[in-house]
Amino acid sequence: MSEQALSADQFIVLVARHERRVRGFVASLVVGRPDWIEEIMQSTYLVAWQKLGGFEYQESAPDEELIRWMCTIARFESLNYLRKQRTVEATIALDMADFVAEYQVEHADALEDRFQALKGCLQRLTARQREVLHLRYWNGLSIGEIATRQGRQAGAVHTALSRIRKMLERCIEGALRSEGRMA
Repeated sequence: MSEQALSADQFIVLVARHERRVRGFVASLVVGRPDWIEEIMQSTYLVAWQKLGGFEYQESAPDEELIRWMCTIARFESLNYLRKQRTVEATIALDMADFVAEYQVEHADALEDRFQALKGCLQRLTARQREVLHLRYWNGLSIGEIATRQGRQAGAVHTALSRIRKMLERCIEGALRSEGRMA
C-alpha cells in the first residue's frame, strides 16, 4: 500500500473529529490543570499544522495514524510545557508523563471502547444524577458546593456520587462484556 499525503482540508476535518481523543490524552498527562491543557493543545495544533507536509499515511483512512501522530506531538509539547513550569504539580506530572503516555498508546482501543460504553451509560442516568456529575466533574465544584447549590446535605451528595460511580462502573463493564470487548 502506498503512502498518501493529507490535504489541509482533510486535516481540519480529522482534527475536529478526533479532538476529544487528543485532548483526553493531554489531560491524562497534566491532570487537574485545564489552563495547561488549553496551552498544550494550541501548541500541538500549531506544530501539527507546521509539519503537515511531512505526515503521510498508509491505511485506507488516516484517522488512527493521525491520532497517533497528533498524540506523539502532544506528548512532546506536554513535556516541554511541564519542564517550563516551576510547580510541584508540574514536577509530578513530568515524572509520570512517560508512563501515562505509554499506557495511553498501548491501550488506546480499549480506552475508546470504555469511553463509548460510558457515553451510553450516562444516557441511562436520571437528569438529577447527570447534574451532580456535571457539577462535580465538569464544573469542578466541591461536594459542599454541590450540596449548597442543591439544598442537600454534603453527606447525601457524597453518597449519591459514590452510588452513581458504582452504577456507571457496573454499566460499563456490562456493556463491554455484552459486546465481547472485555478481557
